[in-house]
Amino acid sequence: MSIKKKKRFKKLVQPQEVIVWYILPAVRRSITNSLIKDYHLPQKDIAQRFRLTEPAISQYKKGARGDIEFNAEIKEKIQEAARKIAEEGRSAPHEVQRILKYIQNGGFLCEFHKKYGLVHEGCNICKS
Repeated sequence: MSIKKKKRFKKLVQPQEVIVWYILPAVRRSITNSLIKDYHLPQKDIAQRFRLTEPAISQYKKGARGDIEFNAEIKEKIQEAARKIAEEGRSAPHEVQRILKYIQNGGFLCEFHKKYGLVHEGCNICKS
């Protein structure tokens, strides 16, 4: 008697999952690096501003989290956010949310979803 192999179906990753697993950590990493390099803020201060732990900030600094390269437009928004956090005392979570909305509303999410998600041909879920 032969054993039938079960078919494995790939899970369709929702755009929101791509945001949480890939984009959010990359945005945090980019802002963290800017706050350290450009504004010379200590990790402890950055952790407080993000409401995260110092080890999490250390991982962002080392590149252990958030390994995505953003285009020039998104990088510009990230630099603007870092400046607002450092110079104006803006809320880091608020600035991260602003960037995530920019990525989603600007049509960039679809690119990331296709690159990091398991999507079918002709997928337009990000645009709906």
